[in-house]
Amino acid sequence: MDRNQNFLTTSSEDTLNQLNSSLDGLSSAEASLRLSQYGPNQLPERGPAPLWLIIIRQFASPLIYILVAAAIVSLVIGDAEDAGFIAAILCLNAAIGAYQESQAERSSHALKRLLRTRALVMRDNKLQDIVATELVPGDIVWLESGNRVTADMRLLSTTHLDVDESLLTGESIAVAKTHEPLPQTTTVIVDQHNMIFAGSMVSRGRAVGIVVATGTSTQLGQLAVDVLGASGGKPPLIARMESFTNHIAIGTVVASLLIGSIGMFFWGYTLKDTFFLVVALAVSAIPEGLPVAMTIALAVATSRMAQRNVIVRRLTAVEGLGSCTLIATDKTGTLTCNELTVRELYTLKGKRFEFTGEGFAPRGHVEYEHEPILVASELELKNTLEAGILCNEAELEYRDHEWQYRGDAVDIALLSAGYKAGLEKNPLLTQQPRLNQIPFESENQYASTTHRYQGGLKSYAKGSPERIIAMCGSKSHRR
Repeated sequence: MDRNQNFLTTSSEDTLNQLNSSLDGLSSAEASLRLSQYGPNQLPERGPAPLWLIIIRQFASPLIYILVAAAIVSLVIGDAEDAGFIAAILCLNAAIGAYQESQAERSSHALKRLLRTRALVMRDNKLQDIVATELVPGDIVWLESGNRVTADMRLLSTTHLDVDESLLTGESIAVAKTHEPLPQTTTVIVDQHNMIFAGSMVSRGRAVGIVVATGTSTQLGQLAVDVLGASGGKPPLIARMESFTNHIAIGTVVASLLIGSIGMFFWGYTLKDTFFLVVALAVSAIPEGLPVAMTIALAVATSRMAQRNVIVRRLTAVEGLGSCTLIATDKTGTLTCNELTVRELYTLKGKRFEFTGEGFAPRGHVEYEHEPILVASELELKNTLEAGILCNEAELEYRDHEWQYRGDAVDIALLSAGYKAGLEKNPLLTQQPRLNQIPFESENQYASTTHRYQGGLKSYAKGSPERIIAMCGSKSHRR
């Protein structure tokens, strides 16, 4: 039975009890103990191939097999020169291919160590941003729109939560989720509405979940195990080379037998002479230089790809990439650094302020007409930045000698702009405590917060221009 079914019909409180956890989260000591018990939260993957395997892989080609056979035959018939030449060609081909692939293997695994998914969890009764591989069963995880789910979780609380489970189910429409227990268990993933699974994406809403399965115990982990056990398809170049090799082999054998027959029946060759003639013709017909020429061409292409920051693990993959007619990719965060920067700010009075620096780290200042200014001298600028800082769900602070951040890229960029102007979130929240919040959702097109301010209330809103302008046209939203 699927272990997740144990939690489908139980309440949130019972689920917490079953996993010996609480809404305050696990302690660091307990998390370390469970990490050693359950192992890291990561999918199985093949490690880097050893050098000896990479070298052997260079000889896994039908054309290479024929060349090896030709070298052996040449050696047997006493033609050591041809045998040595073919052996040198094979060694050169293997050396070039092995060097390129070993370099790519090292770069690929170094890159994987940098690309780590993170999760926001309760540890020691406080929210912490940790590497997702450190998640363990019983961890309390906070989720919001745009987050990727990093483990199988039973939902404890939800707010308008929709989750994209297309990676597991193939269904492109986001599924509405709830934290309420189900009336009965089910083995169908799409019917497990109070569960979210590793690999899915939060499309809308907020949620708090408790981890019930990690690593290979997750639904995605089981798929990964099955995929690793399956053999992949052949690259286009290998398929074409196999076809080419078969034609060469058949053509060489037919031509050699035909010429050998002519030699025996019309030229009077003995059987021994005919045998040596046929073997010599077959060896000479093999294109010894083709594997090296092909490997060098692929190695040059691989080097050019590396200059464009693309790692190619297998040489034949370069030709496979060249055969592609359509490439579909993600946008921000895949093709960019996933960092935004406020560069200009316009006020209702027509003033234009510029922000120097780039990226999330608030290194820079505010300028007006190319001169640095103090935010206190510009009331409109100060009010606008306060709205962007207080109506904000992100965090940006300097810890451990570096700037650390969490949240939506737009929110972080607004916090960074505030820092450049001398405005920080925590002091502002102390002056204006938050009383209520409407989180940003795409269908609402805005976010809003309400604060206590000088004995009264003050509201801030941010969102799409058409939505905010429409709200400003209403007397009830003028503030």
